[in-house]
Amino acid sequence: MKKIQYIIALAFLMIAVAACKKDELDKQPLDASSGATYWKTETNAVDAVNNIYRYLGDFTDRIFLSGATDDSFAWSNWPTDILYVGNGSATSTAEVFSHYWDNLYSMIGAANNVLDNISKVSGMTPAMGNRLIGESMFLRAYAYQQLIGMYGDVPLVLHIPAISQFDVARTSKATIAALIEKQLDTAASYLPATYAAADQGRITKGAALALKARIMLYQGDWANAAVAAKAVMDLNTYGIDNDYLSLFNGTNKNSNEIILSGQYLASTYANGTATWVGGPTLGGWSEITPIQKLVDAYECTDGNTIDQSPLYNPKTPFDNRDPRLKLTVVIPGTIVNGLTIDVTAPNSIDGLGKNNGSFTGYYYKKYIPSVIAGNYDTNSSNDIVLIRYAEVLLNYAEAKVEAGQIDQSLYDAINKVRGRTGVNMPAVTAAKASTQADLRTLIRRERHVEFPLEDNRLFDIRRWKIAETVMPGPVYGILNDYNSSRADYGQHILVETRYFNINRDYLFALPQNEVDLNKSLVQNPGW
Repeated sequence: MKKIQYIIALAFLMIAVAACKKDELDKQPLDASSGATYWKTETNAVDAVNNIYRYLGDFTDRIFLSGATDDSFAWSNWPTDILYVGNGSATSTAEVFSHYWDNLYSMIGAANNVLDNISKVSGMTPAMGNRLIGESMFLRAYAYQQLIGMYGDVPLVLHIPAISQFDVARTSKATIAALIEKQLDTAASYLPATYAAADQGRITKGAALALKARIMLYQGDWANAAVAAKAVMDLNTYGIDNDYLSLFNGTNKNSNEIILSGQYLASTYANGTATWVGGPTLGGWSEITPIQKLVDAYECTDGNTIDQSPLYNPKTPFDNRDPRLKLTVVIPGTIVNGLTIDVTAPNSIDGLGKNNGSFTGYYYKKYIPSVIAGNYDTNSSNDIVLIRYAEVLLNYAEAKVEAGQIDQSLYDAINKVRGRTGVNMPAVTAAKASTQADLRTLIRRERHVEFPLEDNRLFDIRRWKIAETVMPGPVYGILNDYNSSRADYGQHILVETRYFNINRDYLFALPQNEVDLNKSLVQNPGW
């Protein structure tokens, strides 16, 4: 069992969060861990670092980011109003914009608290002090990676600000990326490659290098991104797990594929994932569900897309498909936790139009916990996976392709992901894809089907500048070939129509209340 799950919960109880603030950048902690009398022992320092970890999972909103992509539809404006971002109707006062801003700057504030004060602790070994600094630097860098991906240029706050420093202007995305890349190098030099069982789940050297590779990739620094990803691969610490679904259902939390996760523990530090993802049969509310575009992205088992494969039959569209489709999406007749879910069955409580039923006719199987017990918001203890080795491999492959470094190593990286036991998709070879354009298309599709409900797609469609193509227009769900009482019988159900403003929607709005409070902040264009 991962000790970090216990210590995050303990830190939450031991260290009170500041309750009085001017705005979210006012991170002059008023809690116990910021006082002059707090920083005395190694235990004090460890507890303060543990306090940063609790912002990682962000379970009430993190999984909903998929609703702002061409993977998913989110129907409710609670617990998050991501549906307005998805359909293009959001305003700068939307809760989702302030939620991520607040959570990520709270993480930054907690990290700054450690980095500004840890030198006051006496009697701590240099190795432990450096490790805690490395963990804090990583967690702050992760928060900034998320912020610049969502909002673009953001305020750079590296210390607990004085009252006179609350109004902070934005720093360019490129400047922040360059800074945190360097800090991740430092963090990597301080952090161990692995931990003993008691500290499983803490930040490792591999996590620092993997995050660095992601940032470089997202910044278009292709050659260096490939080098950083290769450094993770060369650690020989991580691998592709034989059981894809177990990475997300809570049964395989210690998998060597998982590099970083927000961690939870039943009855102690639980979450409500089953409520948001599950359908009525599982006691869920179907708040985030797959759409047809995601289903159509999966290849057939011959490695060809559905518009090219002779194996594809529109009358039996789920047959002969990439096994990840049925591992990710509940199709009619899927068994989940011993229960059969079939939206086509007469009187099914999971059917179209049923209370808490899916608006798309599909449900996610991925992220349904193997054990569901408790209140709606604490019925799950599966972890939220944030970085895994499959991403490192596909980051490496993409970076090599974009850098024009096409060689066998990138094919090997792709095929390790496609060749996972239980997936076993045909290997990609130069005969299949040899040009930069062909490999680019293939890798982008591979990322699409490998990472649903992880935040990769949100950033991918924006950094590739394809959101303007994949987001607007009608959103369709399952083919209604089973309910003749509906007007859409014989057609894919129409879920909603989306809009995407190319001059606005590639970036989230800065929270309007932050712009109003901080006169140095300038709102993103179009908001």
